[in-house]
Amino acid sequence: MTSDRNGQPDPRAWLIGFTSADPNASDGDGRPWGDGTAVARRAREGRAPWDEGCRVTAMIGGFETLSAIRDTFEAAIAQAEAMGSRVPPGSRGHVYIADWLFNAMRDLSTDNAWGTRPWGANATAKRDQTALGLVLRMMSAGITVRMLLWMPTTLQATQMAQHSLEHWSVATAIQEHNDKLVKLWNLSAPVGIVALDLRTAAPLTASLHQKTVVVRVADVNVAYCGGVDLAFTRRDVPALGGYALVGNGDWQSGSQIPDPYKGWPKGPNFPGGYPPYPWWRALWVTKPERFPEDLPANVYGATDCRWFDQHLRLEGPIVATLEEQFSERWVIQTRLFVFDRDGADIGGDNQVQFTSAAAFTGGQFGTINPLPVARRLAAVGDAVVQMWRTIPLRGERSRPPFVRGEFTILAGIAHALTRTTELVTIWDQYFWSVPLARLLAARLLSSPALHAIIVLPPFGTTDTANELRLRKVALRALWDDLKTPQNRARVAVVDVWLRELGKAQPNMGIYNHSKAQTYDDVLLVCGSANMNRRSFECDAELDCAVLHQTTTRGHLARLSTVATKTPWPGDFAAGWGARYFTAFRDAVVNKQAPFAIVDPFFAENPGVPSTPNGIPIPTDGIKPDFLFEPSSIVPPHDANVCQFPEAGGDPKAPGRLDEITFLLERCHHGDAWPWRRPETNPIPIGFTLSVVKLMAMFARLTL
Repeated sequence: MTSDRNGQPDPRAWLIGFTSADPNASDGDGRPWGDGTAVARRAREGRAPWDEGCRVTAMIGGFETLSAIRDTFEAAIAQAEAMGSRVPPGSRGHVYIADWLFNAMRDLSTDNAWGTRPWGANATAKRDQTALGLVLRMMSAGITVRMLLWMPTTLQATQMAQHSLEHWSVATAIQEHNDKLVKLWNLSAPVGIVALDLRTAAPLTASLHQKTVVVRVADVNVAYCGGVDLAFTRRDVPALGGYALVGNGDWQSGSQIPDPYKGWPKGPNFPGGYPPYPWWRALWVTKPERFPEDLPANVYGATDCRWFDQHLRLEGPIVATLEEQFSERWVIQTRLFVFDRDGADIGGDNQVQFTSAAAFTGGQFGTINPLPVARRLAAVGDAVVQMWRTIPLRGERSRPPFVRGEFTILAGIAHALTRTTELVTIWDQYFWSVPLARLLAARLLSSPALHAIIVLPPFGTTDTANELRLRKVALRALWDDLKTPQNRARVAVVDVWLRELGKAQPNMGIYNHSKAQTYDDVLLVCGSANMNRRSFECDAELDCAVLHQTTTRGHLARLSTVATKTPWPGDFAAGWGARYFTAFRDAVVNKQAPFAIVDPFFAENPGVPSTPNGIPIPTDGIKPDFLFEPSSIVPPHDANVCQFPEAGGDPKAPGRLDEITFLLERCHHGDAWPWRRPETNPIPIGFTLSVVKLMAMFARLTL
């Protein structure tokens, strides 16, 4: 482990730095962070591109995560209400929320009459702690709320109708509630604004995938980053007396997802009252219905599905950095519209609809009004945190921020893997990245003490045959590149699966939605990005890299408990990585682990495997990569080496993640950057529009 003079991990070794020490150089100006961003500006200010003095709580599971977010929202409401007449509404702080999926009736409560089971038809709430209810209550407490919600395009909505209508209804409710509060309090500025965000990359299946919350209200200064949306199915409730990490499932999943027309238990009234929800007009082809199941019932169960996730609670200077990143996402150049709740058409990509005309000036091609400048925060701990993003390229952008995008997640993961010498763990929803598999194999071959644990879901979601085809291809690349049984024996690929848990029915899948990795016992990375090309190069993503040995070691110990039921004893003496790996692998292979099984695809001849409960695992999907694994960058950037000899440091390893990073960030000749060109026509010539639409109908992903 590389350390600084105080014995702490050295951020200069583990985290990514600016591409050039000279901000005026052609590869300077804050690269690899996006142009015009706050982190890029640090290059000219002589500041490091990471935040010291932070405190991080690494959370496991949607129940732990959503409970923490709920409690932070409640603390913000209490602080805002305590301000009373001293501080006018709209000036009592702000909350920023970005989500791929925001389900209004997502219940976050535990102390209402129904506990963590289904609410009754006539139930009432002590406090409304649904996702929408909490947002409405924050607004009614005088807190300004800004929400970035991904909006599928009209074409994407052919297969994601309920996702689109859900966000349409949420936008309508916030718009209605804001209008009432502005009138009630005679305000000159909106309290709540939703941005329905279609500022995606050109590929048909691109999306906003960030999952982040920032709360800045009086003494409450907290941010969240990770894999958990404020959505159904995510809140696996811990089993009483059992392991507080894998539980009895989420009642708001499968066939028990609430019917929006039956309403939800309301709490005491608040200023402005409840707005209408859901919103529907008879002229629409589709009507809001019970939200579709996330998971196949034959593997994950028809109700009370188990969903495994990871998330971070962040305090200190990193909170202001994540606030700045939300503000930068908010103002990205695009076509601008005022949301029309009675409209029938969503529209295409490269646009945003705001629920308030006050959000921008100058019409469709005008300028988005900036959010308030983030106030810096003092140190509260000793963790170092660095923000990584994927912001896709878009050819129409002509002014900062992000004219040339940002790909710091790709760069950060490639760099961290080259530093790791003992153990890397990857907990991921997909693991489709062949370039990552090739880099991991190269590191294992060059570092005899290095071991790797990869943890995945046991089955797919809505497009299993294509999802598992891509997993099989990536794991086959890893298998082949490792060459020998001895090398392959240092890799364990496992799936989360419920063997037993108290009186719960055994032999059932647990969906691993995590997007987290550990590198040695030093670096923990957690966020929204999966280990695939669309997360590295296409969708809008956000990760945080936590450089803090205490946090990383504690998280590794808890992860051992999740899968194997055997807590790691805290042994981090020399050679610990091999011992951790062996204990983890043996528990799974010997079927002593109650929550994990061996993945069938990391093998010489996988054949046609089945899940432990006998469901065949298909890998015969034929969907082309330009739909399923898109990029915002023109190919063949992922299959070449740099053509400029003067660009020193080229790994010269085509198809490997570190080579792709080099091409994007360091391969240039003067001001010429040949590999960073936006994809404007991702559809191969010869496909007609009708064929594209037909294929897009099968493009739905649960991300």
